[in-house]
Amino acid sequence: MTRTIEHLLLPKQDEFLRADDCRELLFSGAFSAGKSRALCYKLVARASVPGAREGLCRKHLVTAKATTLRTLLEPDGLMQPVLPLGCYSHNKSEKIIRIHGGGEIVYFGLDDQEKIGSYSLSGCAIDEAVEVSPQDWTQLLGRIRLGVGIPNQLYAACNPGPPSHFLAERFGLAKGHNAKPGCRAIQTKSSDNTYLDAEYLESLAQFSGVARKRYVEGLWVGSDGLIYDRWDRSAFVRQRPRNQFVRSLVAVDAGYTNPCVHLLLMQDSDGGLHVADEWVKTKQLEPTVIEHAQEWAGQYGVEVFVVDPSAASLIAGMRANGLHVQAANNEVFSGIQAVQARLTVAGNGQPRLTVDPRCENTIREFETYEWQTRRGEVRDVPVKAHDHCMDAIRYGIMEIDGVLGAPLTLDVDVADRDIASPTDSFLGDDDDDDEAWREEW
Repeated sequence: MTRTIEHLLLPKQDEFLRADDCRELLFSGAFSAGKSRALCYKLVARASVPGAREGLCRKHLVTAKATTLRTLLEPDGLMQPVLPLGCYSHNKSEKIIRIHGGGEIVYFGLDDQEKIGSYSLSGCAIDEAVEVSPQDWTQLLGRIRLGVGIPNQLYAACNPGPPSHFLAERFGLAKGHNAKPGCRAIQTKSSDNTYLDAEYLESLAQFSGVARKRYVEGLWVGSDGLIYDRWDRSAFVRQRPRNQFVRSLVAVDAGYTNPCVHLLLMQDSDGGLHVADEWVKTKQLEPTVIEHAQEWAGQYGVEVFVVDPSAASLIAGMRANGLHVQAANNEVFSGIQAVQARLTVAGNGQPRLTVDPRCENTIREFETYEWQTRRGEVRDVPVKAHDHCMDAIRYGIMEIDGVLGAPLTLDVDVADRDIASPTDSFLGDDDDDDEAWREEW
């Protein structure tokens, strides 16, 4: 490995970079533990060897380009790109990066199975490996066979998932399982990153339950109290062409300190729903939220915006700007049942609900949204934390399906819904002031 890394690596990153004593290597850790950057450093070091041909992939090419490839080629705040400009040539049509004086990097999505079968690689880097299937993993292992003087290796980075995931079992991260021969895991947690500022670490401290254990402590844990226990990335996360859809709506969960969420839901002619895009932002003032809503309205031909019913000021502002707005039905338990009913396969063999891989916040919340527990007993009340996409998707599906499966209606006046007074502040309590429905259950 010939390229010098000027950035001071964290101890776990350095361990991952130097680990060449195994054929399969997993860097598993919490938020902001430096996993993707370490993956790119290892990729560059290996690809700098003359004759090397290293792969770089995620489950979907669109997310690989939007995330990992940017870490590799673009600055991130004060940090320089992992691969400095001027030391490589980039053929975007062929998806090949050739390092001057070294080898090359080919990048791809695992959703293009035919293309993968043609590769012969010296090694391969997988980002967010929790997305991949056992078949993806096995197929990539079969592609790593090119001998150029460095150990052949499949190396990956990811946030932890449930202990039932094949990677947790393969790398000995689930109870009752030992790592398979040739497999090594390196685990890290958010606090291992000494470059993180105190404000960010303080925000992570607010996580609770399974979300805290996975995304702060870096543990492969599940929960007996997961609300959407039917959720499965391999079944419900996929890309779909926009020309398949006949209508669209946007579900809006208001917030300021907590994030404001816009979810774009699109419906096909068979009734299938697809979460096509998400907008999740904190500290956004009402004019900015309305401006984004107008952009999506024009871009996607949005039929209706279904908005958090407590956000009366936002509803009024959106209507004043010409947007068609409904106050959402905020019956929590009924909404959860409506979403759960969508996590099934229809008579045509297709899931009734799918989520685009770019909607990473929505996917993450599906995997960590859980019921409260009291004295070890699971209660029919959701944990009210990091659930803003889940609130929005409830609003959207309740509007489309209704509690009794009624079709979408567009003629209900906001006065017919239970909403707050228009004098309520948009910068209020971010829907945390909801003790009434807590007490109901």
